[in-house]
Amino acid sequence: MDTVWLVVIIIALGLAGFSLWTALRLQRRFNASLASSDGDSLEQSLNTYHKQVEAVASHLDKLDAAYERLAATGSLASQKISIVRFNPFGDTGGDQSFVLAVLDAHDSGYVLTSIHGREGTRVYVKPVDYNKSKYPLSDEEKQALKQASKRVPK
Repeated sequence: MDTVWLVVIIIALGLAGFSLWTALRLQRRFNASLASSDGDSLEQSLNTYHKQVEAVASHLDKLDAAYERLAATGSLASQKISIVRFNPFGDTGGDQSFVLAVLDAHDSGYVLTSIHGREGTRVYVKPVDYNKSKYPLSDEEKQALKQASKRVPK
């Protein structure tokens, strides 16, 4: 009977030693996985990462605000332009007269008309707001305005 107990004790000590060795090996692996390459702890690494994420988010907010300002400013820039040449009088040579339509993203801007005749050249400008002018437009001015408003800035 004493031999049986001795065998049981030896087996129990062997299992305890194996368990201790396994636990130590797991603890080393756990510590190695939590430490970063520069020796910081996981908590320090997470704090550093969190600060970097906050800095990036702050920078992104600033970029968003700058984009909004640029988009608003850019929409007011002249970006849709069309020209129509025509001959208002049958007795002059060539299409020396023209209409120039210049619009922004909201189809607002102006229509510039130059009429060339034998006695001289006359220039007229008519403001355009949202693709409409409070002044009557000629067929050529309407054509230039229609062509310009169809253009899509890239």
